[in-house]
Amino acid sequence: MPIRTAKSAGTLVRENPALKPVHDRLAALSRLQKTIADTLPVGLKDSCRVATVEGSTLVIATANGATAARLKQMLPRLLEALRSARPEPGRGENRMKEQQVTVITVLVQPNFSFAGESAPAHAARPPLPPAMLAELAAKLTDSPLKRTITRLAAKSKRGLTD
Repeated sequence: MPIRTAKSAGTLVRENPALKPVHDRLAALSRLQKTIADTLPVGLKDSCRVATVEGSTLVIATANGATAARLKQMLPRLLEALRSARPEPGRGENRMKEQQVTVITVLVQPNFSFAGESAPAHAARPPLPPAMLAELAAKLTDSPLKRTITRLAAKSKRGLTD
């Protein structure tokens, strides 16, 4: 009897006809992510990720509006990088599909955590206590801001007693 060696998970996924399309799609997105990461400056590539490809439109998700604005300035360079990317050996057909990207859309996803990034500092901060909000409202003159802070204080107080 011949000895059988265990196959890797990647090999099993590639060989399974039902999972191969999923594997191919993820591999294409991964190649696009690598091309984009290689093109962007260090501070920008850590806050952007390839979200999807819809037809000839590549959608890139960013962590915030400032990153999106900087990324939009670099879109011509990114499109050129995608068009001129060299095919990997044995993957010419897949690379041709990637070169058909003609539009890049930038999407802001503020709640999305990018790899290696911790949660934003403000997410862990507890809300202001109702007494502090009430004290602030008392110092303000009658205005829409004062009314809003008073409502927030009342809401916070109800939330603590419910």
